[in-house]
Order: sequence, then C-alpha cells, then structure tokens
Amino acid sequence: MEKRNKRTPQQLIEATEARLEKLRLREAKQHALTNPEVTFLTEELDVLQKEILTAKKLLGTGPQSAGVRIQKHEDWIIKIQNQVDEAENALKFSEERKADIQSQIQDEISKILNPEENALEA
Repeated sequence: MEKRNKRTPQQLIEATEARLEKLRLREAKQHALTNPEVTFLTEELDVLQKEILTAKKLLGTGPQSAGVRIQKHEDWIIKIQNQVDEAENALKFSEERKADIQSQIQDEISKILNPEENALEA
C-alpha cells in the first residue's frame, strides 16, 4: 500500500485557486446566458451539435449508418432479383408444360372425334 503524501500549503493554495477559477468561469457562463447575443449563439450551437451528431451517425459504422443501410438494401435487392429469376424459371416451365398438356388434350380429342384413324394407326 502506498503511503499518502501530504500536500504542501502551496499545493493546497494552488488547488483551491484552480477550483475557484472553475467556479468563476461557471458563474460567468451562467451570467452570459442572460445576454441575448449569447443566447442566440448558444441556440445556434445546439442546432450545430444536433447536425454534427446526425452526420456522425450516418457516416459511422453503427446499425443506422449509411454503409450498413446501403448493404441491407443491396442484400434486399439481391433477394428480390433471385425471386425474379425463380419466377421467370417457373413461368417458362409452366408455359412449356401447359403447351404439352394442351397438345395431349388435343390429341385425345382428335382420337375421340376420329376413331377410324386410331384403328389404322394401331
């Protein structure tokens, strides 16, 4: 365990003066807030702080950043494109199968309407 060093009177005075200076500065800031010009500047500073925060959030790497949001949208676009590809393939297959079935139905109807041709073929 370290032994505590006592501060010298000069160090105590310097620390107290530093604390007093901070208190004076805080009081001066509070007094300045009653000045209309300072109030206007403070309000403008608040607006700028919000803009900076919004810009940093957008440019950062968090879940709401532009990069992450763009990547999510690109992933979504890829998913939609895959669905489009699947739909095109399903449509092509379904249309081909439909044509085959219609051809088979037509053949069966022809056999029913022309039974003598079926006998000649057999």
